[in-house]
Amino acid sequence: MRRSLALQWLVGSSAFVVGFGCGNGSTTDDEVGDTVGTTEADASTVAEGESASDSGTGSETGSTTTTDTTDTTTTDTSDTTDTSTTDATDTSSKSDTTDTTDTGTSETTDGCMATEIVEVTCDLVDNDCDDVVDNVDVGNDGICDCLSIGIIGNTGYNPSANFEAWLEDQGTVVQRTLLANNPGVVTPAFLAQYDLLLVDRIERSLSPEEAAAIAAFVKDDGRGVITLIGYNFDNNNPGPERDRANTVLAPFGLAYQGGYIHVNGGVIPTFDQVHPVSMGIFDVNLAGGMVPVDNGNQGSSTIFATVPQGNAGLAHQTAMMDGGRVVVWGDEWITFDSDWLGYADVQDFWVNLVNWAKPQDFCGSPQ
Repeated sequence: MRRSLALQWLVGSSAFVVGFGCGNGSTTDDEVGDTVGTTEADASTVAEGESASDSGTGSETGSTTTTDTTDTTTTDTSDTTDTSTTDATDTSSKSDTTDTTDTGTSETTDGCMATEIVEVTCDLVDNDCDDVVDNVDVGNDGICDCLSIGIIGNTGYNPSANFEAWLEDQGTVVQRTLLANNPGVVTPAFLAQYDLLLVDRIERSLSPEEAAAIAAFVKDDGRGVITLIGYNFDNNNPGPERDRANTVLAPFGLAYQGGYIHVNGGVIPTFDQVHPVSMGIFDVNLAGGMVPVDNGNQGSSTIFATVPQGNAGLAHQTAMMDGGRVVVWGDEWITFDSDWLGYADVQDFWVNLVNWAKPQDFCGSPQ
């Protein structure tokens, strides 16, 4: 997946360039830990009869010298069995080392070389050897700076400058793509730019090919999707909006159902204080969305928020071994300035949403 060095927020023909970002979440743990050449070379050298002081390692001097003395004594005989057995022992002994290399760089048992005490570089490398690639959060805002976030669809009725500014300030790469008059834009190549996809007010249904691309993005590539609903651009008829959003959710067995939840002035949902998405969240508004449900049993789903009319939020883990996650939120007001200014936990809620839905082997500790 491609990484950008600039933050772009595109709405129509406008663009905002902010901060920095990087990073494809698809290549992660396989790219670290390949610097074990020094210790393997030492094992070979000692096996040929050199003393441990010549080999350049320190912690295993005693046991290695004794074994190699036996090697030197017996290799002039024709007993090849003794030689191969002793060589294998030497190699195994060396692979367990937790020593330092000749350059003085700290090296762990798995061969990872720590080049940063706290990771600050988005480069698809586990620079601090903590088994998590690119877990960078320079501003300590709770959002990984290396995430690339794509948004499909337009904005809602109300201003959302606070939400957009906050996304831009996190150091992530964010890009909005409109779907109106843009058929077939959601392809595997398009999605390969992103670690996380946010589905805003989509202006049309996805084609079967586009829906299949998002399904693979999550199930096969281990990435995440967050969907919103409740924009009501169809003369108070919930059907068209619901059907458009459900073309994204159908491949996961998920859906929005029923009509709009109309709550005058909004209502504060009851949040599950155990689930990572809703833990610590109390003051967030829901003003008029739809009920999310799991009809497909294709993975594990948890309802993390409810209102008197039904479900408000659903968190879904796909059934695939390395599959990603989908969050279905029953409203859109969490993107509007009025809620960012009027409710205390909206920003923290977004931190939880992003951290849970993002790839779990990249850009922060798994949840």
